[in-house]
Amino acid sequence: MRVRHLLPLLVLLHAAALHGQSNADSSAVRWLGDARALEFMAAYPTMDRVIEGYRVQIHLGSKTEAVKVRQAFLQRHPDVPAYLSYLAPNFRIRVGDLRDRVEAERLRQELRPEFPGCYVVQDQIEPPALTKAGVPSAP
Repeated sequence: MRVRHLLPLLVLLHAAALHGQSNADSSAVRWLGDARALEFMAAYPTMDRVIEGYRVQIHLGSKTEAVKVRQAFLQRHPDVPAYLSYLAPNFRIRVGDLRDRVEAERLRQELRPEFPGCYVVQDQIEPPALTKAGVPSAP
């Protein structure tokens, strides 16, 4: 949802940068855009960055069982994130941050021998980490 605000911000920043370049004799930068863009830029580092995607649910049960399942999962699959969440009266373990259903189904098939009852769920996921080149890192 917050990503849709990024395009207008980029347009404003680009326009401000072009205007700043036209005044080559001045070394100061003067912001001529909307003040809300500056507020958005100041708040951006602290914003939650989540997107819609998929995870594979591998467990639903008591908290002690869920913590054990999560720890065991992370030991066997250290490269796949695992999340513990509460849905009254149970705790659930969901794994992966997958952007499309096909990726989620692949992970489910991979985990099926260990967790026969696992299934794909739609969830809010963490966006992939970016490398220095700005390209998402491989899972």
